[in-house]
Amino acid sequence: MNSNCELEKDIWRDMLNKFIPFAFLFVVCLPGIAQAELNTAKVTDLLDQLRTSYGHVNTFTAEMRLQRFAPEYAEQNQQVWFKRPKYIKLKQLGPYKKGARLAIKPDGSIRGHLGGLLRFIVVSLKPDDENLFGVTQDSVFNTDYDAVIDIAYELVSRMTRYEITPSTAGDEIILDTFYNDKIDHYRLIIDAKNMMIIGMQRYARGQLLHQIDWKDLQLNPALSDSLFDL
Repeated sequence: MNSNCELEKDIWRDMLNKFIPFAFLFVVCLPGIAQAELNTAKVTDLLDQLRTSYGHVNTFTAEMRLQRFAPEYAEQNQQVWFKRPKYIKLKQLGPYKKGARLAIKPDGSIRGHLGGLLRFIVVSLKPDDENLFGVTQDSVFNTDYDAVIDIAYELVSRMTRYEITPSTAGDEIILDTFYNDKIDHYRLIIDAKNMMIIGMQRYARGQLLHQIDWKDLQLNPALSDSLFDL
């Protein structure tokens, strides 16, 4: 009698060992139980609003502060002038490369000089020249809001989740997006009145890596083409 019981137990154990992996595969592969795809419509709608608002901006000036917090702290302050279709001028205010200037024109020409006595030596630069990248390793071309918005659009397909939150005062909109990447959290801070980006932050595992702020943003001031001569 005991031997029959043991035999039945062995049979059931064998059946379970064969059935459980099959059941697991069945559940994982069953379409109705697969993880739901993230609905990104609210994020793309917000980015569309940013694109539309910036489409009405032909010129702008701002003071930008770029901060790198890791692996060591570095700070860069710069005055920026922008004019469509692709005029960009930067003046470094310090401490990073204080006095240096850079000018880009729609024909693709890039000219610049360092500060101090070297300000008299103006040279032509290529788009990949190290002098076009700041303390956060962002290119000077990213001072154009179109470039910033393009990057945000490109990241949408890789999002794992997001949060859109109005500030306490209601004058800002904060967009937090999260990813399974080395940099796993991006934050955009948006002026709710004119729908322009005024801040950007990058995080890795909860640690703030980079912060970029646009201050004293002036939209559509009169800027002559000659301002971008160097």
